[in-house]
Parts: sequence; structure tokens; C-alpha cells
Amino acid sequence: MNVKKTNALFLFLTVIITVFFFPSVASKAKSKSTYSFDVSSLTLYMGWDSYLCDILGTGEEVEISYRSGNESIVFITPEGEIFPVSKGKTKVYADITENGKTTTCSMKVTVKEPCTKLMAATEAMTQNSSFTFKLKRYGHTTPISWTLEGKGYAEIEALSAEECKLTTIKPGTVTLTAVCGEDTFSTDIKIYPGEGELFIISPDSLPYNSNYVKYGTYNDKTKGYYLLRSYLERLNTLKGGVLVLQKGTYTVTNSLCIPSNTTIYLEDGAHIKKTDDTGTKSLTATASLFQTVSYTNAAKEGIFKGYNGEHDIQILGEGKAYIDLNHIQCQGIVSAHCSNLTISGISFLNMNTYHFIELDASYNVTVKNNYFYGSYESVTSRKEAINLDTPDKVTGGFHQLWTSYDKTPNKDIYITDNLFYKIECGIGTHKYSEGSQHQNVNILRNTFIDPSNYAIRCMNWDKPVIRDNTFIGTETPDPDTYTIIINGTVNPTITENRFENINTPVGFYHWRNTGYGKEYSPIYNKLDSSYASAIKKNYMKDVVNPYCEFFNVLDDYEEENVDIIMINGYPSE
Repeated sequence: MNVKKTNALFLFLTVIITVFFFPSVASKAKSKSTYSFDVSSLTLYMGWDSYLCDILGTGEEVEISYRSGNESIVFITPEGEIFPVSKGKTKVYADITENGKTTTCSMKVTVKEPCTKLMAATEAMTQNSSFTFKLKRYGHTTPISWTLEGKGYAEIEALSAEECKLTTIKPGTVTLTAVCGEDTFSTDIKIYPGEGELFIISPDSLPYNSNYVKYGTYNDKTKGYYLLRSYLERLNTLKGGVLVLQKGTYTVTNSLCIPSNTTIYLEDGAHIKKTDDTGTKSLTATASLFQTVSYTNAAKEGIFKGYNGEHDIQILGEGKAYIDLNHIQCQGIVSAHCSNLTISGISFLNMNTYHFIELDASYNVTVKNNYFYGSYESVTSRKEAINLDTPDKVTGGFHQLWTSYDKTPNKDIYITDNLFYKIECGIGTHKYSEGSQHQNVNILRNTFIDPSNYAIRCMNWDKPVIRDNTFIGTETPDPDTYTIIINGTVNPTITENRFENINTPVGFYHWRNTGYGKEYSPIYNKLDSSYASAIKKNYMKDVVNPYCEFFNVLDDYEEENVDIIMINGYPSE
């Protein structure tokens, strides 16, 4: 016999027999009502609203008597209205008499002092974003006033009696203050450059994609790489955003790919350090830190031409924010086919053989307020801190899968207000692509101290402007060096600069590539009369040769082929 089925049948028959043959029993069971207050617990505030109770489960013929467990905390009227008296916790009771029987139910009551609480706030936002700050008043309706310090950076709008929307305008710090009676709430909000979703990480953070920690190549030496990579991949999915690196050291072994509409912000004390030690044979370190290409596009061969690559990228820092190449042979930042790139506020340290920043086929680039320090001498002794190049297989200066090698030059480049100290070369080009001149390069208000070779080399540039820079040597000037070299350039403007303790300020000579790219035709300087008048307007102090040299014949540096232009328009200070 099936016991489960038998038990179920017995239960069913019992119910039927009870209902049809013993109706008085069924009725009596039904009359056992369960009474309760309409809420199980209640919070009231001293001096504020009362609360009118309702009892659930009662019939028409019922008597209810209310009482307080502690009348010094709450008082309840015969009609069931509860009044808060003082802080504390107690219960209220209802004695319900129905059909001659009395049943008691209870409810917990807490009485608090009136207060105001901040329910929603933030301490970090991005540009052109909004956040609604919320206060909640408990036990009172005292008006709330909102004020903002830093109105040039954000603005506020009251949305309701308890809500205020803050909309950011530009990077900076603002303070939003809410005053409600005797209560004051102040929040400092840091507004970061860039737009989109904001992510703030530290060296101890875990990757955004938790799967990375399961990789066989994830270890103490590669965790910094996977951390940054995971968030850059997330920003790629989101079509951009802001990644903030808090104080600490982030060791990076492999290339980090930056998608469009992305801002990387290094806070004061954030330190990105290149290393070749991956701690595993399964992962080989690469020769660059950052590349302006998304992870989606990095694996696509020849995808970019002209300036149609990634766009609107910022790499920014504040205070002592470092990118340290650690004397490893690698590039710091590689930009190609990129438009609207800004690099600012970073200290670049310890270059070896390659460049801190390489710009290829890049448009509208600003490099400002950075510090470039320290380099090992390369084999050619002409490796620039900032290199302007073209993606060209013939010259071999750029090697990435995602370029079409279309020889696109750089255009609209602004390098301003930087300090270059004890580096091999400052800014320049050392290989050219025939017919591809870099256009509108502006080098303004920079300081160059003790470059071991040249400070600036304009090679195959069209109408560059070199203005208001300072060039200082602290050691005995090298008699074989020029501070500024002009090769195959059209009408440069070199004016209002200061030269101090150097050998020769400027040397003009025609040029042809050596080694890779030597099959290209030579390039020649093309100058009209304007360059000569402008170049006289420079300041000099303790300059060995207070003039510029112009060599008229390609590869011929004999004295009879040299024109001299004296720099005497402005006296030494």
C-alpha cells in the first residue's frame, strides 16, 4: 500500500466530514480570528505627528481598548491615536473583545528626536555630469538651504524640498553645503577632466574583470598590468570614460591600449613603472607602455589610415605623477592615426633608446606642463624625448599591426610649457618620408637644460613655430652641437627664445636619410626673408657663436658654403 497516498486520502476525508457533518466545529474554528495592528513596528519623532492605529481582522461587533506599555515614552488615546512623548522604545497594546472573548495584540514603537540625514552624496564626478544630492528630514519640515563654493566649476538647482542637483562644468574642486536648522552638511566634490563613467582605482584594487585573477600569468609582477588593462577594456565597452589612478606604484609589463573618449588621470603620487619581469615564461613583456588604440582595434591589420583612428584621449597628472620607463628599452606613449590627444602634468623619467612620446600620423595634439628627465645615450645619439614620425615601412620608425603605413604626417601639434632636463634630445624628427611634411608644429615656452645632443630638430616640417623657449647649458658647451637643427623645412619661425651657455643656437642644412629611408630624395630648406628678421629677435647670454649657420650645399659643410646670420636684435639680459 502507498502510505503517502493513504495519508493524503485520510486528510481529505477528515476535512469533508468536519465541514458537512460537524458544522458547529468548523464554524468555531473559523471564528478564531488573528488580530494585529496595521504595522508591526512604528517610529515616531518627538514633537511631531501622531499616528492613528488600525486593527486588522476585527468584525463589526467588537470593542477595542488601547494602552501604552510606557506612557513616559508614548501616550495612546481611547481612539488609538499614538503621541510621542520622549526618546525610547516600548509597545502599545490593543485588547479586542469580540463575541465575549478578549484577545490582545501589540506593536513595537520607537520614539526618536527629530533629525536630518544625508541620504545621497558623492565626492567625485566628471565634467558635464550631474548628481542629485538628497537630504531626508525626520520629524520636522525645517527648510533646507543649499550653497555652492566654486560656482565657476559647477552649478546647482533645487529639485524639491529635500533634493539638489549639482551639474559640473570644468575640472576643479567645489563644496556643496546644505543647512537645515542647526544641522549643516558639507561635501567636497572633486571634478575630474573627461566625460563618461568614472572609475577610481588603487594599486591594491582587483581587475574589473575578475577572470584575470584566475589566469596562469596573473601574479604579483603582472597584477598592475592586468588591473589597468581590465579597466581600459571596460572603457572600450562603454565607448569611453575616466580612469583615475590613486597614489601608489603600478608596475606594467605589457602594452596598455587606450580607446577613444578616454581620460587616464594620475593623482598626486601615482607612479606607473615599466618592468620587463613578468614572473612567468608564459607572458613576454612588450616594448611600450601606452598605445592610442582600443583592444578591439589593436588586432586588426591595417585598420587605420590618415587621422581616422582613436580620438579624444587624455593622459593627465597632478602633483608628483610619474611615468617611469625605468631605463628599459621601450616607448612611453605611442600615438598613431589619433586625433585630439592631450598629455599634461606628467613627469616622464629614465628613457633608454626609444622615446617618452612618439607621435605618428597624429592630429591636434597638445603636450603641456610635463617634465622629461634622464636618458641613456642611444647608439645614434639622436633619440628624442618627443619624436615626430610617420608610419612608413621604408624608414622603419613605426611597427604596429593596426597601421596602414600610409606615411601620414603629424598636424597641428602644440608642445608648450614643458621642462626637458638632461635628456639626449628634446623634440624632433630623425627620419622623413618623402612628400609628407609635418604641419603646424608649435613649440612654445618650454625649457631645455643640458640636452646631450640637440634640443629641437625640425626635419621635413612645414612652417613650424619655435617661440619663447629657454635653452640653458650648465656645462662647457660642445663645439660640435647646435641647439636647434633645421633640415628640409619650410619657413620656420624661430624667435623670442633665450639661449644661455651654449655653442651655436641654430644650424640650417639640407638633409638626406641615412640607413633606412636613404632611397628617398634629399630634402631642402626653403626660406623666405621673414625667417631672417624673426631669428634676430632672440636673447643670448654666454653664447660661443652668437649667430646661426646656414649651409647652402647638401652634405658640404665647408666654410665657403656657410652663411652667417647674427643674432643681435635683442641684447643679452
